[in-house]
Amino acid sequence: MDLYLQFLLLTLAGWINRQQQDVVAYLQAENRALRAQLGSKRIRWTDAQRRLLADKAKAVGRAALFELGVPSRVSLPVASRETLPVRGVG
Repeated sequence: MDLYLQFLLLTLAGWINRQQQDVVAYLQAENRALRAQLGSKRIRWTDAQRRLLADKAKAVGRAALFELGVPSRVSLPVASRETLPVRGVG
């Protein structure tokens, strides 16, 4: 591959990575601010929200969630009602 093209692709990849880091940093700051406003109130998630968060948490991994300061209960995958076994059937 041409050296100029390699440099261009590497520069573009670095710029995109930096943009993504900035977005993640903003979302982390926003979450901290919203949690500060809630105080000690419990966040009540719907089943759909809990399922979505569990899917995203599983993709990210526990170690990365721990680094981000996400409570461990959010990182645990939650079984959806569709995947739970039905008693007496089978």
